[in-house]
Amino acid sequence: MPVLKVDELTIAYGASDIVDRLSFQVEAGQRLGIVGANGSGKSSLLRAIAGELVPSRGSVALAPRIRVAHLPQELEASPHESVYADALHSRPDIMGLRAELDAMGTVLSRAKVEEVSGLLERYGDAQHEYERLDGYAYDSRVAEVLHGVGLNERDQALQPAALSGGQRRRLALARLLLQDADLLLLDEPTNHLDLQAIEWLEGFLHLNRAGMLIVSHDRRFLDRIVSDILELQAGVGEWYPGNYRQYVRLRRERRTLQQKEYQAQQEYIARTEEFIRRYKAGQRAREARGRQTKLDRLERVAPPAVDEQIRIQLKASGTSQQIFQSEGLRIGYGERELLAVPAFTISAQERVAVVGSNGSGKTSLLKVLLGELRPIEGRVRLGPRVRMRYYDQHLADLDPSKTVVQELQDAFGLPEETLRTFLGRLLFTGDDAFKTIRALSGGEKSRVALAKLMLDDAGLLLLDEPTNHLDIPAQEMLEEALTTFEGTVVFVSHDRYFIDAIATRLWTIEGGAVTMNLGNYSDFERRRERAAGDKTGTAAAPSPGKGSRAPQPPAGRRPADALETEIGDLEDQLRGIEERLADHETYNDRTLVAELSQEHEATSDRLRILYKEWEQAADQRAGD
Repeated sequence: MPVLKVDELTIAYGASDIVDRLSFQVEAGQRLGIVGANGSGKSSLLRAIAGELVPSRGSVALAPRIRVAHLPQELEASPHESVYADALHSRPDIMGLRAELDAMGTVLSRAKVEEVSGLLERYGDAQHEYERLDGYAYDSRVAEVLHGVGLNERDQALQPAALSGGQRRRLALARLLLQDADLLLLDEPTNHLDLQAIEWLEGFLHLNRAGMLIVSHDRRFLDRIVSDILELQAGVGEWYPGNYRQYVRLRRERRTLQQKEYQAQQEYIARTEEFIRRYKAGQRAREARGRQTKLDRLERVAPPAVDEQIRIQLKASGTSQQIFQSEGLRIGYGERELLAVPAFTISAQERVAVVGSNGSGKTSLLKVLLGELRPIEGRVRLGPRVRMRYYDQHLADLDPSKTVVQELQDAFGLPEETLRTFLGRLLFTGDDAFKTIRALSGGEKSRVALAKLMLDDAGLLLLDEPTNHLDIPAQEMLEEALTTFEGTVVFVSHDRYFIDAIATRLWTIEGGAVTMNLGNYSDFERRRERAAGDKTGTAAAPSPGKGSRAPQPPAGRRPADALETEIGDLEDQLRGIEERLADHETYNDRTLVAELSQEHEATSDRLRILYKEWEQAADQRAGD
C-alpha cells in the first residue's frame, strides 16, 4: 500500500496553473527526487502534501497513521530560548505528555487520598503512553542527534536566531530526524551545508527507511539518494526510474523519440491535408472526406517541451602565463590565525576549486587573492596584465535600490535597449528588467551577478559559491560557459557535480591547512577511499631480494588481468541493461522497469568496487 497518493492535483497562482492534474504515488521506503526549473511548482507540491497549501483541484491521500515531516526551503524563526529547547520541541506529543504528567504530579502531591482515584487512573494511562513513546530517553536522544549533525554544547546553548545559515539548516535536519516520520518532505536539504554535512546527510538518509520526496538542485546528492525522479515542467509531471544520471540519459532518449514521432506525424498530416485539398471536389471526394474524418479524430503527438534556459557566454582578456605566485601565506583576523597556505603558483587557464567546511577560511582565501584582505604573513604576487572579476556568494555588490537595468548601466554604461536585449538571454523579459534588485528572488539576483560577469572581459574569475540559488538548467549553462572560458578560474563550491565538471586542481582545507591536489572532487574521493583502504588492509610485501620470488597479490586480492576480464563482462552487462531501459516499450511494464533499474544500480555499484580494486592491483603491478 502506498504511503502517499496524489490524484489529479492542480495548484494555481492567480490565473495560472503551476501544477496541472498531477498524479503519482510513493511506496514505503521509496525515495523520489523532484526536479524542474525555478518556479515550476516543486516547493508548492511539497507544501500541498504537507497540508500547508490548499490545492485548486485534486487530492492528496496519506496512508493511515502516517507521520509526515517537512523541511521547508525557508526556515521560520524559532520562539524557543535555545537550540536544545527547540530540538526538544520536535516531538510535541512527548513534550505535551511531559507537561501533562508534571501538572498531574503537582496536583497529586497536594490532593487528599479520597480525591485522587480518578486522577491516578489518568496519570497511569499518560505514563504508559509516555513510556511507549520512549519519553524517558528522549532528552539523551536529542543531545545525541544534535551532536550528530555537528551542533556541540556551546551551539546548543545559543538562541536559534544566533545561528549561521548552515547551523540553522543542521538544527532543522536534527528536528526532522527526531520526529521519526514515515514520510520525509525535503526542500533543498543541502542548502547552506558544507561538503562534510552533505556527506553526513547522505549517510543518514541511506540508513533511514522512511519514504522521501526530495526537491534538490544538488545533482550528486540526487545521484546518491533517490530511486526515481519526477520532473515538473510547464505544469506537467513526468516520471523517470533511477537516479539523476539515469534521468538525464532517459530524458534525452525520450525527447529524441518524441521528436521523431512528432515529425513523422506532422509529415503524415501534411500529406493527408494535401490529398484532401486536391481531391475534395473531384471523383475521389468521398475518399477525401473519409481521410478528413480520420484526421479530425487523430490524437496529436505533442512536440517535446522547449526548455527555457539562460544563455551564458564569458569573454576573457589576455593575461600573462603566471596568474598568482606565493611563497606561502598565513591568513587570519588580528592575532587569530585561520588558515595556513603552502607555496603555490596558479598558471593561465587553470581551474582551481577550493573546498572545506563552513568557517574554514575559503572565502577569506579568495579575498586575499582578490587583494581585499591582507594576510598575517606572506604575500601574493599577481601576474602582469591580469584583470579579475569577483562573484560574491552573498551578492553584496548588487545595489538593492537599483533596477536590474540601472545596475548594469552604472557598471558598464551601455544603452537601455542594448541591455534589455541582453537580459533576455538571462530570462529577464518585459518589465522584469525594471524590477528593483531587492524585489528579485535569490535565483534572479544570481542571474544579475552572472550578467555582470558576461559583460566584463576579465581574464581571471574568482567565484564564491556561484551555483547557490541557481536551478539545475542554469547550473549546466554556467558549467558549459566556464568549460569554454579561455581565462583562469578560482572558485569555492560545495557542489561536487559542478566541481567535477570544471576543476583541474583541488585545494582542500582541513584543520587550518590547505592541501593541494591534482584533478577534481571524484579524483580526490578515490584517493581518499584508497588511503582509507590501505590503512585497514594488509601490510605491503617486502621488496624481493636476489633469488627471491616475485611477490604474489595479497590474500584475497586478485591480479589486474583477472579483474579486467570481469570488468569487461560487467560493462557489457551494463550496456545491455541500458539498451533495454532506452527502449520506450520497456516502460509499458512498470515492474520490469523497477527490476532493470535495481539491476542497473547493483551492477554500477559492483563496477565501482572493481574499478577501485583494479587501481590497487595496477599500482601493485607498477610497483613490482
